[in-house]
Amino acid sequence: MNQLMGQVLGGGFVIKHCSEKSQLFYRMHLLCKEMNNAFEAQLKTSFTKVEILYHINHRQELSQLELQHLLVLDGAAVTRHLKRLEEEGLILRSKKEQDKRITYIRLTELGIQELQVLTEQRQAFQEKLLYKFADEEIVALTDALQRMSSNVKNM
Repeated sequence: MNQLMGQVLGGGFVIKHCSEKSQLFYRMHLLCKEMNNAFEAQLKTSFTKVEILYHINHRQELSQLELQHLLVLDGAAVTRHLKRLEEEGLILRSKKEQDKRITYIRLTELGIQELQVLTEQRQAFQEKLLYKFADEEIVALTDALQRMSSNVKNM
């Protein structure tokens, strides 16, 4: 693939002499990085932390393996995140008598409070991110991203 990179512009490169599809792919890649960086800078936490707290709260209690599948992360990464959350007093991990091999996770009261604060902050971030987007544009973009996600899963 012979693509030429242009001058630096707005934190990324301008791609010259490449297809619209290549430009879209590159812009989406940059946007993901920019959104994650902005999210972490504004909320002072990672999106993964918010996502983990949300999934645990949504299910009341779930196994570490279920969480791993929901997050599409490897077991070691999930374990590292959970260890940090447990140290912060946001979650409790336990095992059931029926099967000691399975670790179950639930939020503490502090974890529930933290999730409420982070949810409000995430919503404010979303509002800023989607400022001046019409509802129809959001629906169309969501549809396009869902189709791309489906394509990735079918690869």
